[in-house]
Amino acid sequence: MARYDFTIHYDGEGLKNNRIPIEDLAPSLLAVSKAFQEIQKLNNPLDDPVSLDIKASEPGSFIVDLVLANGGDIIQRAVSLLNNADSNALLNLKDYVLIFCSLITFIIGIADHKLKHKKENDDGTVEITLDDNTKITISKKVLDAYQNVEIRKSINDSVKPLSKDGIESIDFYHGSHNKVTVKKSDYSAFEVPDATEKEINVSEEDTFLQIISVAFEHGKWQFSSGGNRFFAKIEDESFLKDVEKNVQHFGSTDVLKVHLLTRQYIDKAGLLKSEYTVLKVLDHQRGGQQIELNFTDPEN
Repeated sequence: MARYDFTIHYDGEGLKNNRIPIEDLAPSLLAVSKAFQEIQKLNNPLDDPVSLDIKASEPGSFIVDLVLANGGDIIQRAVSLLNNADSNALLNLKDYVLIFCSLITFIIGIADHKLKHKKENDDGTVEITLDDNTKITISKKVLDAYQNVEIRKSINDSVKPLSKDGIESIDFYHGSHNKVTVKKSDYSAFEVPDATEKEINVSEEDTFLQIISVAFEHGKWQFSSGGNRFFAKIEDESFLKDVEKNVQHFGSTDVLKVHLLTRQYIDKAGLLKSEYTVLKVLDHQRGGQQIELNFTDPEN
């Protein structure tokens, strides 16, 4: 089983008696655990999940072991790890801790600044230019974690004890002499901004749509393209004016030939959505089936 020690030290006047309310400590540690799990999902989604176990307690400190959860053949896994101290599992744990601590450092470092520009380098790093033209180079893995809403929420929750009176700082220790400190004055920098929609594809095509319902109030008509039903906004002003003047009449099986804009995007909840807009109505075909006349003598 891969193990990597990771120490969290809460400090402040309220901890002089070496005590901390469990309602402050427990959510913070759970959030740290969640952050590591989300970092793992982002980088190695097929690996066994990591977990944080409390190993021991010292005055004002809480030492936590980062442990790779067992899976598959436990005996074989243990033998493999004991024979190779630098196993992939252990290296991954170190990498997750480094991403976690580097992300905290980055959040503090860009507090009160806006991101102006980014440049991806060939070595897996990204150069970030801030609004005052300061340049910061970080791992792309750290930037990916910075943009991940779930990781950011977990990081924010992990430092939430700083919002309480009597807790002035939190130290995160990793490796031999590495430490990242978050002070009470840094707490506001960890607030998670609202997620934004991410556009992934926009396409236009001429296609045929069958009218399901005509909606005059909210401006979206319901169509069918065969097996798919959806609402679409119509932006063809000329067509809409004809509808208002009753120049256009519609039946339940009428078909429109349209120039359709389809936009696919990831919404704020991370779900794939599609949005449809009829840019131009090219033709209106009346519904109702007709029997084709089979003439023996074609017209000249």
